[in-house]
Amino acid sequence: MQNEKKSGHIKHEDIDMDTHDRAVRRNAGSRSRSQDTRSSGAPLWLICILIFVGVVGFFLIRLSAKMKQADSAQVDLSTPAPQATEELVPETAPVSDPAAPADGNSLLIVEGAETPAVPEGTDSGSADVLLTQETVPTPTPTPGVHVHSFVKGVCSVCGEKPAFLTDWLPDEFYQEAAHGGTVTAVEYDTKAFAAYDELTYHKRMNVYLPYGYDEHKPYNVLVLIHGQGDSEDDWLVETHESGGHAMCGRVILDNIFEQGLAEPCIVVTPVTETKFVQGLTAGIVQMQDELRETILPYIVEHYSTYAKDGSEAGLQAARSHFGLGGLSNGALFTYEGGMRHDFDLFGSYCAFSGNGEPWKTVSAIQTEEFAKLPVDCLFTGAGSLNDWQQNYTQIGFEYFVEKDERFVEGENAWRVDVDGGHEWKVWYTCLYNAMQVMFQSM
Repeated sequence: MQNEKKSGHIKHEDIDMDTHDRAVRRNAGSRSRSQDTRSSGAPLWLICILIFVGVVGFFLIRLSAKMKQADSAQVDLSTPAPQATEELVPETAPVSDPAAPADGNSLLIVEGAETPAVPEGTDSGSADVLLTQETVPTPTPTPGVHVHSFVKGVCSVCGEKPAFLTDWLPDEFYQEAAHGGTVTAVEYDTKAFAAYDELTYHKRMNVYLPYGYDEHKPYNVLVLIHGQGDSEDDWLVETHESGGHAMCGRVILDNIFEQGLAEPCIVVTPVTETKFVQGLTAGIVQMQDELRETILPYIVEHYSTYAKDGSEAGLQAARSHFGLGGLSNGALFTYEGGMRHDFDLFGSYCAFSGNGEPWKTVSAIQTEEFAKLPVDCLFTGAGSLNDWQQNYTQIGFEYFVEKDERFVEGENAWRVDVDGGHEWKVWYTCLYNAMQVMFQSM
């Protein structure tokens, strides 16, 4: 129980000051006599002993406290110190669509597949949701390795020249890379540009996204055209047997990018005349317009590229970041369809085992519409053993270099033949060579 505080009035009394002074002096004298009496009763030696014992005791207590403090500061080295909890910070870039699989291998995805839904009532922007998403990190370059930036045929970083191969790729390029990109099958409708009637084709193309694809970062785009009788799957999805090797373009691209031989890019493989239009000429007419009107606008609108938008003006402004190439009939299209009609859309070209009529192509790109547009890259090659297109490829390349000063051999124009015939060994090695110098603005 708490003590209660009582309040009251202070009573003032009259005091006789003479009486008060005598009382004060009397009390002071009694205290003085009492103190003198107590002092005389304690021996001096006893007082010294007590003081000595007190001082020694004080120092012993301090010493004991310091020893305890030192013991508590010792660390048991046999037990690891607890680690600070690392804060999980989600990556700023959302998971790419399609996302890379957990094991890092590439896969084929048909666009339109359902994605996991966020539980109802969950804030999609909350930390819980972000931390449970699978993120795809950007590849870390191998220490001491950089992606070459070839300007006029020489790397501006290290001074090296492109290292082209003339035979088989190293064995590891036929094996799955540690981290693989993704291949998405995209279905779309397009006008039948080569037909007289108002027809619409329902077609499919494959889109390769490199490992670590980040939708907040712009990418170069390479369109690769297949050969006669092939389809959109041959460049990226199909496995081709040659010389005891199982080759797949998607795997080779994964290894090229993982080893830092080229800047990762988006690769698109559409289907041309097969099953849609009859005849090579009609196929060229169809694809040259389909690229401009349908394919490139779709890629720009759905993926991260350098183009501001999919309009013709937007594509033309990003011309140096678009490349076109192909093999055999795909090489023929690269010249006769791509260069002659879409030269304002593509700054880089690679054509393997095919050529066409170079004098017509050079004449087309020297018209007023295209004459001032630069050439970032022309890479061509064929099989040097029994490839029936080898001579045509050589003649065509020499004509470009001779007749148009924009093609400078060894600076932005190269021709490298590969030991082999009209076969995938040659074309994949040519692709390996070409990827090193594509999109290199002079």
